[in-house]
Amino acid sequence: MAERAFDAVVVAASPHALTKVLGLTLAERGVRVATKLGARRVRLLDGAAAAAELARWDEQRGDADLLVLRAGDQIVHLPLARPLLQGTGDRRIAIGPDGAYAGALWVAGALAREVIAALALSPATGDAEIATRWAGDAQPIAHGEIARHPATTPSERIAARALLERLNVKTEEDSPVSKYIYRPLSKPLTRILLRTPLSPNQVSVFVGFLGLAGCLLTAYPSQAALIWGAALVFASGVIDGCDGEIARLKLQYSPIGAWLDTIVDELTSFAYFLAIGYHTYTHYSEGWLASSIALGAACYAATVYGIYYFCVVVLKAGGSQYYVGKLDIVDGGSGLALTPRPKPAPSALGMWIMYVIRRDFVNLASLVLTVFNAYEVIYSGILAGTLVSALIVVPEHIRLRGQLRELARRGAAPRLLPR
Repeated sequence: MAERAFDAVVVAASPHALTKVLGLTLAERGVRVATKLGARRVRLLDGAAAAAELARWDEQRGDADLLVLRAGDQIVHLPLARPLLQGTGDRRIAIGPDGAYAGALWVAGALAREVIAALALSPATGDAEIATRWAGDAQPIAHGEIARHPATTPSERIAARALLERLNVKTEEDSPVSKYIYRPLSKPLTRILLRTPLSPNQVSVFVGFLGLAGCLLTAYPSQAALIWGAALVFASGVIDGCDGEIARLKLQYSPIGAWLDTIVDELTSFAYFLAIGYHTYTHYSEGWLASSIALGAACYAATVYGIYYFCVVVLKAGGSQYYVGKLDIVDGGSGLALTPRPKPAPSALGMWIMYVIRRDFVNLASLVLTVFNAYEVIYSGILAGTLVSALIVVPEHIRLRGQLRELARRGAAPRLLPR
């Protein structure tokens, strides 16, 4: 983000500005991009009336810089303008791979008056005229990937939608189960939900209720309830992918939303363990089985505590997928910090073990096993996973606590440096 305060004008004086692509009009997307980038105020320039008020709006800018984002005839995303914020020139122009003006420019302080005057005179083309006028004088800055795409014709809008949907391809985080089963199922659901006013957080809440309903059914002793319970939990896992996809495509992601999604996931997983444990207990009312449920619950709670203690105290962000277990204290130049300990690349067997213990695989495997009424296998597998996870995470948490005490003794705050 820019160190200096800046305002933004979103140029949308176009007959296509109200065209929707993946749930947002081109103009709305431009406004949200400017807001996400940190603009103090955002002015939508969508016609002559807005242009007439532009100078008065600009009077309140003071010495703040100005970002101009062209969004009436193209879909735009953060990588279009973010590199401009990191530039050094008083005049900066975003350019595409062909070197042509890409639809975003930046100007420092009082120099913005020239831009405001051009936009007020020609709201539809003023930014492009300024870019042409500045040729050779402004700092050209290449935009990043998934930054923009023309969206004035049906074929362009189809291509623009495909470009934006690449935001939901998470090659480093998705397991094969997510990639080949969950994502293909959640993608069409996301397209439907994008046409509704539902927010990502509302989808997360629905996912939570759906998953807990599945857990409640699972606790009943009949096989029919077991199957329906697993089906609802699996469905909640599929829909769970939609909230993040909507958030990325509609630029509605937030720290609160990330934590809500995480809490729903962990609560559903914990509830399903208890439910399948109770279901098993209704068929085998043995004292050792009740003790194993209590042990598994304690191990699960300890594992979750260790993972999210790291996320809150060290990483300062949610998401168990970002957990790093083994850390070292290093001097990062700007002071002491924690950094991930180097580790060898996992073997093929190790990778598959990691995939098998993930929530997406457990939900799918549970659904398949319920068809054969193999609740003992489901419970045993999840119990084993909780025990192994606790044996790994709890010692790592104890070591982390010691490292944090050492940092505090040496006057350093907990922070994480990438390896």
